[in-house]
Amino acid sequence: MVSYEIQIILSFVAVAIFIALILTLNFRKQDQSKALIWILIIIFGVLMTVIVVFDMISNGIEIIDSTSDSWHVGLILGLPALISLSIGTILVLYDEHKYVVWHGYFAGGSLIVTIINVILLVFLTPTEILNYSGMVHTLHIMLGATGLMTGSASFLFGAAGQRNLARLTGYFTLSGWWGAFLLGLFL
Repeated sequence: MVSYEIQIILSFVAVAIFIALILTLNFRKQDQSKALIWILIIIFGVLMTVIVVFDMISNGIEIIDSTSDSWHVGLILGLPALISLSIGTILVLYDEHKYVVWHGYFAGGSLIVTIINVILLVFLTPTEILNYSGMVHTLHIMLGATGLMTGSASFLFGAAGQRNLARLTGYFTLSGWWGAFLLGLFL
């Protein structure tokens, strides 16, 4: 069995790598730091893969909990949405003119998956609702909801051509969803 603490540590390291990558992409000089950017992207991708594999191993390779009737689970819907949004952000920061359409696909897809995940909350049983109660879960909900609202606003600003507002609300979305992901590890 894989230690749960290792998964949490790797998740925090992945977030730190992602923050370093975003900062490097935002403050780079023209055509500089390409090697560093690709190294950070590779490390981030490997860490996210390891986190998912560790979760699968610690849960006995059972991705869908057969004892639960709910599909509202982070590994199935939340994590792919987070990774999709992160990939879209990395692409648009790397070369906005070249990858803006792909950013729209990735970020829009993550919004759709997140909305589906929120809709699935309706189908939770009373027992599952009690299992999800507590302060950590309340913060998880608040961060996820903030990310969803700012992500929707970012989508609208981006569609309207307001790049600065879209970028600002997009960073709030990333922060909210990464925070919700980290808190979800403690649920």
